[in-house]
Amino acid sequence: MRLAIVSLVASLFLSSAATAAPVTIASAAQGSVTYNMALAIAGAASANSIDLRPQPYKSTTQGTGFVNSGEIDFGLENAVAIRQAMVGEGPFAGAPLSNLRLVARLIPLRMAIAVRKDSGIASIADLAGKRMPAGFKAAPTGELLISTMLSTGGLSYDDVQKVQTSDFTAMTEAFVAGDLDAMIHVVGSPRDEQVARDVGGIDVISLGSDAAAVSAAAQRMPVGSLATVDPAASFPSIVAPITILQYDYYLYTSAEEDDANVVALIEALKGGKEIMVSSVAGMIWFDPAAMHTDIGLPYHPAAETYYAQANP
Repeated sequence: MRLAIVSLVASLFLSSAATAAPVTIASAAQGSVTYNMALAIAGAASANSIDLRPQPYKSTTQGTGFVNSGEIDFGLENAVAIRQAMVGEGPFAGAPLSNLRLVARLIPLRMAIAVRKDSGIASIADLAGKRMPAGFKAAPTGELLISTMLSTGGLSYDDVQKVQTSDFTAMTEAFVAGDLDAMIHVVGSPRDEQVARDVGGIDVISLGSDAAAVSAAAQRMPVGSLATVDPAASFPSIVAPITILQYDYYLYTSAEEDDANVVALIEALKGGKEIMVSSVAGMIWFDPAAMHTDIGLPYHPAAETYYAQANP
């Protein structure tokens, strides 16, 4: 079976080798979590002789339209937002981006809420009355993430001060500037560790973990779950085991994307974990054996063929 996969990869790759051109991948703005993830994937791609170039947008959601039209080859998006885009829900109600196709599950994005070390905030309940990011007009999942995490401590947006924030990059800038009391902290994100240094240190607040917290989070975000992250040298802001919110991130493309590009990038991911982890610590959670997961959305035909041959 391995021979069949090698044959598939070779035939597709060789068919376009003579006219190989740079391949693009949509992400959020430079310095964002997904931009760093795109750079990590580009590093793995480069090791496989693929010239993959990140194309930053204000948010990953903004990039979906360009991938749908074929102007950009690939994109990065979370399970919530990519489903909304593909089936026409949320901000895409009545206007689905029906040309989008999944390529690979990447990692569970793991997050909690960060505050300054001198804030006196030690729990989700302590966030009552504090200034929290809201709005997220350019990044529709932002309010969902915040409200889900607040719910694990028995709070809602009605219990905090809403500070209008356009996207995740604007959120981090507002936090560093002192205009927010808390922000979303993505575990293993180079950007968020830089934020910690910029403000003189942060505390990452553990989410609630009892039965009520699990139920509250599941009601708001069915594709997410609560889990535990332990301290590690690569996660300097995590100093004790904490409960976090996690949900999967995906690589996606358009239905018309060249088969050779799709298969070559899957192969690059499959063999590139060490390279990606050296760039983004959170890529340690990438599992090459779990790139194909059924979330009720279609994969690119070349990806479907690849995974079928790998797992008959």
